[in-house]
Amino acid sequence: MIEIKDLCKSYGENEVYKNFNLNLEEGKITCILGESGSGKTTLLNVIAGLTKFSGGVTNVRCSYIFQTPRIVPNLTVYGNLALICKDGARIEDMLKRLRLSDKRDSYPVKLSGGQAQRVAIARAFLYDGDVILMDEPFSSLDLKLKAELTELFLGLWRSDGRTAVFVTHDVDEAVAVAHRFLVINGGKIVYDKTPLGVPSRNFEESELIRRELISALINN
Repeated sequence: MIEIKDLCKSYGENEVYKNFNLNLEEGKITCILGESGSGKTTLLNVIAGLTKFSGGVTNVRCSYIFQTPRIVPNLTVYGNLALICKDGARIEDMLKRLRLSDKRDSYPVKLSGGQAQRVAIARAFLYDGDVILMDEPFSSLDLKLKAELTELFLGLWRSDGRTAVFVTHDVDEAVAVAHRFLVINGGKIVYDKTPLGVPSRNFEESELIRRELISALINN
């Protein structure tokens, strides 16, 4: 379990969190939603140890999938993945699973946005970490690509089972992937639900969660 205890974080006079507490269950996908500036990315950076804060946070090894892929431009797709993993067989298998085998020797400049983000997903899963942090990784993609990458991500997650924390503005995206849903506003959790079932839940439950999330985002 990831435990965040009495978290306090400010940027100058802007207090983002004050005595904030949260426990995240291992092996589950938690989606965090909230308006811009609500502290979603800050929370990911706290978990990853990328920003200073006061309070206690479980020390975990994290891989990070950003909104932009952030892959090394002067290395091929394979070269980028080899920075993280020295097992060639694992890399080749990951390339195959993410439909990137034909891009193995391509440089990032030759990749589409969706292909580059698939490289970022591959890198995150190849890293020997405890948690995958995801900061709106599909927000710049069109609907078709977003759906494709969501399915690819879930396919990898099902065989990996790693804890994931997924920040998004997209309610439908959250409903498609998450076990637990959090809405944050003003440094506080204003909605927290862990429905029965798995991300492939039935239509009725998905619609209920979707309506509740929209209500929480609008009314808080």
